Amino acid sequence: MPFVGFQASHRSNRLCCAAVEPKDKIDTNNFYTSSYLKNIRKKMQSGEMVAECHNCYSDEAKGKFSLRNHYNARYKNFEAKDGPTAMDLDFSNLCNLQCIMCGPKRSSQWSKELGDKRVMTFPKDQIDQLCEISQNVKHLNIQGGEPSLMPEFEYYFQYLKENGLIGKIDIDCISNLTNINNKFYDLLNDFKSATVNASIDAYDLANNYIRFPSDFQKLDQNLLALADKSIQVNLQVTIQTLTMFNFYDFLDWITRIQERYRKKSKNLGVNITYVTEPEYLDITNAPKKLKHKMLADLQTFKSHPDSRKQEVKFTIGLRNLEKILQDSLEKGHDTQLEEYVSLLDHRRNIKITNYIPDFYEYF
Repeated sequence: MPFVGFQASHRSNRLCCAAVEPKDKIDTNNFYTSSYLKNIRKKMQSGEMVAECHNCYSDEAKGKFSLRNHYNARYKNFEAKDGPTAMDLDFSNLCNLQCIMCGPKRSSQWSKELGDKRVMTFPKDQIDQLCEISQNVKHLNIQGGEPSLMPEFEYYFQYLKENGLIGKIDIDCISNLTNINNKFYDLLNDFKSATVNASIDAYDLANNYIRFPSDFQKLDQNLLALADKSIQVNLQVTIQTLTMFNFYDFLDWITRIQERYRKKSKNLGVNITYVTEPEYLDITNAPKKLKHKMLADLQTFKSHPDSRKQEVKFTIGLRNLEKILQDSLEKGHDTQLEEYVSLLDHRRNIKITNYIPDFYEYF
């Protein structure tokens, strides 16, 4: 990533979204050519470990496919230039959800719940600087917050369109898919190619709890509506402890949605990643009994006689998941999750058992 671009973010410009942020803030138009990023490149070229990349080293040590692995695969054929050819953009914490693994830096609703009603945004002068260094960009990844709600992205996309750049760029968007903003999606259609990665992490009510207060039935409808647009759609499944309770139902739902996409002559991809922070949501820290349940769900799914199960496009990810669970079976579970769930339920006036009825059977 540091050889082709960086992340421009309202939180601070940094190596990528998973990296530890630099001590000193660096303006957008200077970041790619900064001595800070040059020093990171030199360390990588000489085989030194980079402190900013701690999270990816940790994931890889646990056998997980890290963001570093993803970027190495995604950008391996990109050429380094004076300006960035790839960027990760995070313009605001504006969001309509309060996901359990999130916090105020990534969600304005989280900020509101904690008593701060401010929305953090990437300043307009920094977006203007971003426009100035976008001449060689070939790929963008956008996230938030919820990107489809942010006027900052529409402003930047309009610049790309007016300057004849938008049709040369591939874009990936991470969205919670709780709404379909037609103006935003119309601009996505102007890119060379556009992919929407829909963040859905569990089946039905369990997903509503993880991504509170989303409506799974509405997500299902929006997902089907995107099948009629000229945009590639993937499910961005971020697996965590609360994903584990009805995993077979989740896999079964995915295959049914994929089948409906195929009937419209479209492919619905699936990307699997893992929550590692906070640690009590990491599946390697889940109770042993719950790991056995998830392994059983995986086995049931794999042995299902229905042939459409064999067409699932993410079997490699499932094999990796199986290995992660097997390798961590004897690891003790983190008791902080029960405390955290109790705190959230009290603050939000909800009960986890209304979403995941058998939650306390495993803790």
